[in-house]
Amino acid sequence: MTLVYFAVAWTSGIALARALAVPWQVLPLLGLASLLVLLLWRDERRVRMGAVCLLAAALGAGRFLLAAPRFDETSLATYNDLGWVTLEGRIVAQPDERDGHANLRVRAQRLVLADGAEREVNGLAFVSADRYPRHELGDRVRVQGALRSPSTLDDSSFGDYLARQGVHSLIWRAQVERLGPRQRRSVASYLSAFNRRAQQTIAGILPEPEAALLTGILLGVESGIPADLAADFAATGTTHIIAISGFNITILSGVFMALALRVFHRRWAIWVAMAAVAVYTLFVGASAAVVRAALMGVLYLLGRVVGRPSYAPVSLSAAAVAMTAWNPHTLWDVGFLLSFAATAGLMIYTRPLERAFEAVLERLTSAERAQRMVSLLSEPLLATVAAQMLTTPVLLATFGQFSAVTFLSNILILPVQPHVMVAGGLATLLGLVLRPLGRLVGSVAWVFLTYTIAVVQWAADLPFASMPVTMGGWTVWAYYALLGGLTWWVAQPREIRQDLRGRVRRWLASGLRMKALVGASVVLLVLGLFQWRR
Repeated sequence: MTLVYFAVAWTSGIALARALAVPWQVLPLLGLASLLVLLLWRDERRVRMGAVCLLAAALGAGRFLLAAPRFDETSLATYNDLGWVTLEGRIVAQPDERDGHANLRVRAQRLVLADGAEREVNGLAFVSADRYPRHELGDRVRVQGALRSPSTLDDSSFGDYLARQGVHSLIWRAQVERLGPRQRRSVASYLSAFNRRAQQTIAGILPEPEAALLTGILLGVESGIPADLAADFAATGTTHIIAISGFNITILSGVFMALALRVFHRRWAIWVAMAAVAVYTLFVGASAAVVRAALMGVLYLLGRVVGRPSYAPVSLSAAAVAMTAWNPHTLWDVGFLLSFAATAGLMIYTRPLERAFEAVLERLTSAERAQRMVSLLSEPLLATVAAQMLTTPVLLATFGQFSAVTFLSNILILPVQPHVMVAGGLATLLGLVLRPLGRLVGSVAWVFLTYTIAVVQWAADLPFASMPVTMGGWTVWAYYALLGGLTWWVAQPREIRQDLRGRVRRWLASGLRMKALVGASVVLLVLGLFQWRR
């Protein structure tokens, strides 16, 4: 469990470095102090652990400071907001095609300013241009437009998102032309082309909006989903089935594992399920977000199957350290937070919820029937509850919307999502080879897609389906602190709980302490109501 404490300290160091603007001169002193403590008190376990955590926090803060962008005359961002420019570079990500435009990520190589001055530059630019003519990953292009800084955007959250991706320049309504013939394709470009062809196939075998929904579920491309339908998914708390995120793949990982266990021995089932996750990741293009989500899904499988109680949190902690070491700004990425929280929730709470639910059912029916009912309800209900126990604060703090029909919606639609994936994926593969055969199998997927849309639209029309709720700052930390305390309490043996109850009763025997406790409770209640109403 040392790695768990290390990960907590590491991420805390990253967060504190951002919040407090820690000067770099402090970090070597903290590192030397922790090393000195390790040498002098190496036989004291708690002291040694504290020193390791201090060293981890210093390393995390140092990694954040090293990741801070530094601009010079060769940086593209240095020339932001200077007017019209001509930029030459290469498209380094799959184009994001929308209704009337396409968003490109271009790595700059050469820049021509408005006065004709030329510069050799480097840096990423976010380019919004006409959808046609189409451009592909790897194309070398010339871009003309006004180079701007993301800080000039009205939507500061989008600017922050670009900054976390290392993008510090953007060009709206750009004129883009390809330079020269296309070069020999890389593996990434072939995956991008396959992804685009799969989108076209789905559009050819299914009507709308079912085609757009299947494209989002299978390929993670949700730009074609109608705005009103996307709003219904958001209102019912079911958007996790559209975008390929950690929440989505961790649920699917459980489905893959359940299917594999029906065919293979338990020893081999985990490898089959992990291979299924890997194949699915390649199928959808293996973007950074999908790879991250797939990693979370694999960790979930390992945590549930390996059987070592400490393995799951240690693996998850290792993943968090690795991701934030690669890019410390990932710590503020909503996708990462939801992936991490959903996976942790599934690891920590799924099995206890299954045991609790099974114990309740055993009072009403036989033990064998209770086990069968739990097996049927584990994926659509209990896994959803487990994941949302940790993701709800992130969702509320980010989107400010609480759905009162989330559990009902998920219970109704999650059982059919494996059928959507299997039938939709098979129809897409067959449609790539023979379109009529793809349409035939696609009619099966259409039934489940239509059902999913109908349920979501029905649930979104229910009273109080979605309510605006503001949750942020201390309320998020208070929620996690309370949930963590309850989790720790339930995990303790009965003897320890009885001893702690006795200590609390004796502590509350003092009238002064009781008044202080009541006063603090009233203050917290008032602050909570104020935060809720705001």
